[in-house]
Parts: sequence; structure tokens; C-alpha cells
Amino acid sequence: MITLHYESRFGLARGAVYIDGKPHLYAEGYEHDQSLIMVNVCSVARLKNKTGGLAFLLLADGSEAVLDVPQEVFAKLVEGAALEIEIIAEARQEKRARARLIGAAQGEPRRITPVQSLKDRLLAKAAAFGDVIESIVDFDALDAAEDGALNPSGPLSQGGYLSIERTRALIACDVDSAGGEGVLTPKSFAKACNERAVSDIGRRLRLSGLAGLVVMDLIGKRHDADRLRQLLLAGFGPEAEQLIVGPVGKFGTLEFVRPWGATPLMDTARTSVRAAHLLLREAVKRAESEPGRLLTLRAPPGTLDIIRPLLAASHDPLSAIIRLEAATRPEVIVT
Repeated sequence: MITLHYESRFGLARGAVYIDGKPHLYAEGYEHDQSLIMVNVCSVARLKNKTGGLAFLLLADGSEAVLDVPQEVFAKLVEGAALEIEIIAEARQEKRARARLIGAAQGEPRRITPVQSLKDRLLAKAAAFGDVIESIVDFDALDAAEDGALNPSGPLSQGGYLSIERTRALIACDVDSAGGEGVLTPKSFAKACNERAVSDIGRRLRLSGLAGLVVMDLIGKRHDADRLRQLLLAGFGPEAEQLIVGPVGKFGTLEFVRPWGATPLMDTARTSVRAAHLLLREAVKRAESEPGRLLTLRAPPGTLDIIRPLLAASHDPLSAIIRLEAATRPEVIVT
């Protein structure tokens, strides 16, 4: 069963897709994001310059992206040319967004893909797994999905633990047999932990947005490589065809590559948009617990600059009782 949990308020939204009771997708941000550097957004961009074997694009909204093309195509590109492109990977940490070339274009830089709501973008991704048969708002489910997106490490069902850590070079995963063996022998329990971890790694990476080279340190050194590969691909579902999976190494590691796509939520944890979203969510909770009181949102100026136009454009009844005040630390004051 596939369910969508979604909430939107003050022009900001968040949503989670659950499959058979587990979170697989989570997204948050502007309900109608105008950004041109989101995955699958097509636009006409200007080739800004070429340097060091890389082609840099300037998009209509002032953002930049790196053009991903073969060297034979790169050599024919002319600076200043208008190009139709599609974003294939969003910006992350110190990496710019990456785009693929669709072809030559005419005219000024502009958006081609219509703006979609965050809900519609989530539904489009969920469609790859089947029909979404239910759409509900369960705030506990949203919070659990958000936590999983920020913290992909965690216990495995029926025992064991899967640790997922991001480094500059790769995603390092460790399978641990912590949690007890029950009636299984140590060897059979380790085998079961490995299989559960390999089956669940796809869901956790999809939820968190982590990708690139992934190295899983399995328990032990002798493994049924074919069985593990089958479980890995099955766990990724419709994404499986995009993976590049290597053999199980002699030291008990399973390696594969998952292409980067959306920006991981952990990369946006300190942005002003997320800070604004968290502050407004806290304001809603305080208003529900103490109705009729005046709310003062204190936050740094950058966060208030995000909130101010959202309140001005909103017809939400809470907008009338919210005041803004500059401060170094975000907080909601009820008076």
C-alpha cells in the first residue's frame, strides 16, 4: 500500500510517501518552488564560460550549473550560446547542480518545464512504485520520515543495525549484528542481518537523498554474492536499472554506485528556508496549544526575510496574530 502524507501552510510544505508502512520519500520547502536547478526541470540557459574541461551555465533565475557533456561535444560549444538543458543532479555541499544538454536553443534564458507543487512532484516520484491509493495527513508519519531523511542510520527489523555515514569520497555503510541472536546461531544471524541491510539500503538512501559510491561493510567475509545482489536490486525497485553494482570484495564489502539526484535534506538543514519552515511549524503548534494568544517569532534577519513575504501573501488566520522580531536565536514567544 502506498500512502502520501502532506501538509502545506504559509506557502511552505512537506510530504512523505510511505510504502507498506515505511517511509521511502520525503521532501519539504516552498509549495511552488520556482527554482530552475531542481531535478528534471528543463530550461534555456546561457553558456557562461568553459574552463578546465568544464562548461558552466547561467540560468534565467541567476543560478549556475555545470553542463555534463562528452569531450567531443564540449569542444564544439561556444560561450554565450543559448542551450536547452535538463537538470540531472541538484546542488549539494560544494557541488554545483549538473545538467544534460538537450540541444541548441533560441532566445533569452527562460523556464520550459511548468512549475509543479511539491505534492505533485512527490506523486510523480511515487508513481514509479505504483498507484497512490490514499492521501492523508499524519503528522507523526511526517516527523518520522523527516527524521529518517536526516538520520538514515538505525536498527534493522528483527535485530541488527545499519550505520550510514557520508564522507567526501563515498557513502560508508556498516552492518552490525547488535540486537541479539534469538534462536539463530551467530553465523545464521549475521547472514540474516546482511540480507536485511542489503534489502533496506535502497529505501534509506532514497529517503535521505544520499548517492554516489556506496560501500557496505558486511558481517563476515564469505557471502552468497548472487543472493545479496538480487536483494539489493529488489530493494531499489524501479531505481535498480540505474545502479552500477560491483562484486562482493574479498574483505566482505559490497560496492555500488547510485546516481545523485535531489539535494539531501541534511544539506539544507542550515538554510534560511528550512529555518523559516521549522519556526512556522513551531508557531502552529504553540497556537494550537494556546489559542487566541499573540505569537512573536524571533529569528536572524535572513530567516525573517523568508517569513515576511510568506505571511503577507497568506490568507491563513494565524498570519494576523504573528509578529516578527530580529534575534540571534530562533524561538516562538507566546504573549
